[in-house]
Amino acid sequence: MTKTSLPGAHETSKMPRIRVTIQNTPDRAEQLRLADRARDLLIDRVPVRLDREHPLQGIHRDEQGQAYFEFATDDIGAVRQLLGQAGQFPFVAVTEPQARHGEACANCGNVAGEVLPAVCPNCGFQDISPCPVCHRSNPRSLYERVSGKLFRCPTALDGVRHRVKLGFNEPLFNADGSYNQPLVVVQEALPR
Repeated sequence: MTKTSLPGAHETSKMPRIRVTIQNTPDRAEQLRLADRARDLLIDRVPVRLDREHPLQGIHRDEQGQAYFEFATDDIGAVRQLLGQAGQFPFVAVTEPQARHGEACANCGNVAGEVLPAVCPNCGFQDISPCPVCHRSNPRSLYERVSGKLFRCPTALDGVRHRVKLGFNEPLFNADGSYNQPLVVVQEALPR
C-alpha cells in the first residue's frame, strides 16, 4: 500500500507541508491508485521534499477513510494547477495541515491524523475497546490519566467523567505473532 520514500526527494523543514486527499471515490482500491498516480505526477513535475519536522512517507487513510499523502513544497499553486490540468484528479483536495501527526496503527502503520482512532480506518484494527460505561469507542489518547492504570473517560455522562482502567489485552500476541485485538482493554473502575 505504501511506498517507503519519495524518489529524488530532498529533506527540508522550510517549505510548507502539503496534503493531497482523494475524496468522493467510494472504491478504496481506486483511491489508492489515484493517490499513487497523483503522487508520482507531483514527484516528476514539482520540486517536492521530505519534511524533517513532520516526516510521513507513503499513502495513508485519514479518519474518514480517505487516501492521502503528504510532502513539502514551496509552490502549492503549482501543485493545484498541475492536478487540475491533468484532468485525472477531479476529486482531490490540496491542503496545508497544521496539526502534528498522531500515532501509527500498531497493525499496519497507517497514520489517520492527529489522534490515533479507536479503530484504524485503513485495516480495521481495533486499538482500544469501547468504554463499558458510556459504550463509546474513544481514542486511547483522549483518556485522562488519574494514576497508574486509572483514567477518566473523555465522555461525560450527566456532567461526570467516569473512571475506568486501561490495560493491554492479555495475551498481547496471537499464536501467529499478530496483536490480539483490541490492543487495549477498557474496564469499569470499581468505586472506592
